[in-house]
Amino acid sequence: MRNIFAGFILAAGLAAPAGAATLTAVSATVNDVSGAIRATFSSGESITLRQAVTVTGTGVGQVTFRFVIKSPAGAAVFTHNGNAAPSTPGGAQSQLAGIPISAFYSVPGPYTYVPEAALDGTTIYPAPVTFTISSPNITLVYPPNGARNLSDSPLTFRWAASGATRYRVTVSDNAALYNPAHAGVNSGESLYVYPANPSQEREQLVAEQVYYWKVEGLDAANNVISQSNIYNFSLKAQASSQSRNLSIASLALSAAVADYSAPMTFKAVLYNNGSSAESNVSVRLTLGGQAASDSPKPVASISAGESQTINFTAFMPVDQEQSLAVACVDLFDDNVPDNCKTTLISKNTGVPATSGGGTAAGLSYEEMFRAILARLGPDAANALEGYTFESLNCANCSQGELAAIIAALISGDAQLISAAVTDTGGGAAAAAQASASASTDAGADDTSGEAPMSEESLELTDLKKANQEEWTGYTEALKTQEPAVYVLKNRKEWKRTWKMISAEEEPDVDFDAKMVVGIISGAGDRAETVRLLGKRKTDEGIAFDYYIIEAPAGETPQFSAYVFKLYDKDEGKAGFKRLDVGKK
Repeated sequence: MRNIFAGFILAAGLAAPAGAATLTAVSATVNDVSGAIRATFSSGESITLRQAVTVTGTGVGQVTFRFVIKSPAGAAVFTHNGNAAPSTPGGAQSQLAGIPISAFYSVPGPYTYVPEAALDGTTIYPAPVTFTISSPNITLVYPPNGARNLSDSPLTFRWAASGATRYRVTVSDNAALYNPAHAGVNSGESLYVYPANPSQEREQLVAEQVYYWKVEGLDAANNVISQSNIYNFSLKAQASSQSRNLSIASLALSAAVADYSAPMTFKAVLYNNGSSAESNVSVRLTLGGQAASDSPKPVASISAGESQTINFTAFMPVDQEQSLAVACVDLFDDNVPDNCKTTLISKNTGVPATSGGGTAAGLSYEEMFRAILARLGPDAANALEGYTFESLNCANCSQGELAAIIAALISGDAQLISAAVTDTGGGAAAAAQASASASTDAGADDTSGEAPMSEESLELTDLKKANQEEWTGYTEALKTQEPAVYVLKNRKEWKRTWKMISAEEEPDVDFDAKMVVGIISGAGDRAETVRLLGKRKTDEGIAFDYYIIEAPAGETPQFSAYVFKLYDKDEGKAGFKRLDVGKK
């Protein structure tokens, strides 16, 4: 579908004798599709650019207008010429409507509208207008997925989001959200209170019934511009005899921040205030409305009175000067307010960086990384070009032993046989062999012997665009035990596959440049969520890493979880590798 820019001009004033004319800037604005002036937009919206001037005297020609939009880096990403108005004395204005932000959007951040008007060889520049564009993100926070025995009154849904004018919450008794029990729209807040006394009988939530909910972001014209995953919960039938209370006792940065574009590490302390042990819970962290790369973190068990420290890695959105970090434990207990802890991270007032930041031999991580790369040899060093050295980990080493190992590597007394690159897409580590003796006998679906991953061969998902290029949810359970995998390269295949999982019209995809990769969990997976980590090159073509999060113990999902995601088109042979613990 082609986008049409609609431009028109208006002029008003009284006729005056011909002669010298001057222009005076009046205003310039950026408006949404409803005509409202706004300073923040989502990348899925359309905008209108307006400018108005005053003509004094009578010009020889016409007033011509120019519209320019500059990116956060200062480059002109959109330019339009040609609008004009008569140069009669009085006011003149021009408008360029229906501009899809996707036509010029590249990265989130502040964009600048630079208006220009000219008459009889003289050009004026009304004051530029800065407006922020963000990719819409919706991360569900409360109730956490799989929450059972809720006793909230009223029940309040919460999420972390950006870029939408308002949000629609849908609640249903089936995972496909077909014929929902309730749907409500708020005024743009990141919460929605479920009606205590709904007007329809079917809107009354029933105890012990599993309900499914999701949130959709809407623009000013009520178009859906983003949507969340689907979570589920149930209500409490009667009071519990045991005390259950997990809390996030504290949340803080683990280290000083020197570069806010680099990954930041957070430390969340989980504490069991209740009288009984808890098992199979998760802790999640978001920063600026985006999930941390390794969130959620599973907690196998935590005894009464015990505390556990959980570390996360997150990126601060580039378009935010201040970002709110939120850590929450996925458990509905007897004291809901302490299930989450927040802390505000500010680029202006953040924790100052300390000098050095290294370990062995007084070197910084960057200096150590360069020294170790020299020991790897040119091939492995080239494969790791572009990576940075953020931290050191050795599961069975003391601090002194780790320092000794690094010092030996740098001095040449020790040799690095292999290395691993951490995939920030979802917290799973993908091995990248650095030695020349790595095995190459594996088949297309076994990528354990592939060449080292480089920044070019591992395409991590841009978190800012995840919601625009990924579809997740639940569909009728597969009869096969193993997951079904898909690589769809044309519209016919996409349409047929989409009908298997949704009654809605399939999303529009440019198959000249893109392909759709998908996974539907099998009957033997007990899947709560399916996650695609990324695409990487192999000797035989390409490979996609993924993992499956199982439902809590004792639960048997009635539906299959799925994920479908857009990738740049690639004609290479495709393989899939599952990274679950204990899975091959």
